[in-house]
Amino acid sequence: MFQPFLSREEASPRSTTRSRLSSRLLNVVVILAVFGAGIGIDRTVLRGSLPAGAADTFTEHEDFDVLESTWDLIQNEWVLADETEDEDLIYGAAAGMVEALGDEGHSAFLSPEQAEQFNESSLGEFTGVGIEIGERDGNVVVIAPIDNSPALEAGIKSGDILIEVNGESIDGLEVFEIGQEVRGEEGTGVQLTLRRPDDEVYTVDLIRRRIVVISVSWRMLPDDLAHVRIARFDVGVTRELQTALEAAREAGAVGIVLDLRDNPGGLVSEAIGVASQFMEEGNTIFQYQTADQDPYPVKTIGYDGLWLEDPLVVLVNEGSASAAEIVSGSLRDNDRATLLGETTFGTGTVLTPFEQPDGSIVLLGTALWLTADGDQIWREGVEPDIAVELPADVSVSRPSDETETANINEEPHPDAQLQAAFDLLSERVAGPAASPEAEASPVSD
Repeated sequence: MFQPFLSREEASPRSTTRSRLSSRLLNVVVILAVFGAGIGIDRTVLRGSLPAGAADTFTEHEDFDVLESTWDLIQNEWVLADETEDEDLIYGAAAGMVEALGDEGHSAFLSPEQAEQFNESSLGEFTGVGIEIGERDGNVVVIAPIDNSPALEAGIKSGDILIEVNGESIDGLEVFEIGQEVRGEEGTGVQLTLRRPDDEVYTVDLIRRRIVVISVSWRMLPDDLAHVRIARFDVGVTRELQTALEAAREAGAVGIVLDLRDNPGGLVSEAIGVASQFMEEGNTIFQYQTADQDPYPVKTIGYDGLWLEDPLVVLVNEGSASAAEIVSGSLRDNDRATLLGETTFGTGTVLTPFEQPDGSIVLLGTALWLTADGDQIWREGVEPDIAVELPADVSVSRPSDETETANINEEPHPDAQLQAAFDLLSERVAGPAASPEAEASPVSD
């Protein structure tokens, strides 16, 4: 028989419920009310203090009664209330607040378990299958397969759309919920069903393993050119790049193909360090814009860049995101390099993680970054100077493919983008060689 809802007064003592609920939500208020000063850094925690009275203002808001009433009804009327954990309700409310922002696939609330996985992934070593996923046009797409991962070995590519996990549809799940389903303990299996951009559907069975990401790798190409790849902008990438550039120079390199394809991004601080290897101090890398201030430039810093003048071509594709877009956009807009490949993913917000005392994290887009020339990256991407598509049946060539490029100067390479970059760079190295004045000038279109 239908029983009408109880009023708030009949459900439970209001003051007790308000005190209990508001104290459990206090951490959420702290995080949502405070935006740290300065530049938000991807995967770097910024902490702030709660403005005086902010928590009281939240709990005294007229619409807080709705939240309180919902809590009371669940505690007193929900048929399985005894099986419901208060923590699940609190985390659900926090997740709902962030979801209401409409920043799909970016801003998110992470439980302590999800937060631990998030923090682990920025250190360049973690357990899983090795794919970065994100939201695009209502679909969950593969931003990039990670180097040295089961996903890459199985042929998963940037732009593939994830449909099912272990035979179950992912419709209605948030990106971080899907990520939690895909991840698991080392040695366990997971089945993924995906769809290629050409609508081909395929299924792969993967075994989760410990993945150690080699962030920077390189190899020599013919004609004294070097192919330098940055897989992710994890901690220490700037130092690793410096080591690679020094080694390439010692090996006789006079031009570099900088490969940022299938690079899902990482730390903005490392992006600044990497860009500073190729441009003089004081050049604008990107512009930073918050909700309450005009864009202002973020410039290169005194890293004594190791490749400031010699020819440079940068490879990008739709798997180039976040910090990879910052670096590629800066080198293009400063006429330091030619971008070749495909339009990048379009992750143009500064995602700042705010840690809470219980270990959970609120990820918030706290600012936009624009290219040096002021172009928006968010949902637009960075366009290459020269568009070259990679055939659907061809994978990105990596420096670990040791023997693939030995004859790239004599016969077409399957990786059409790498081939085009080699041809362009080889021509430029050969052209200015006779002119010392031209040799010292930056590469431009």
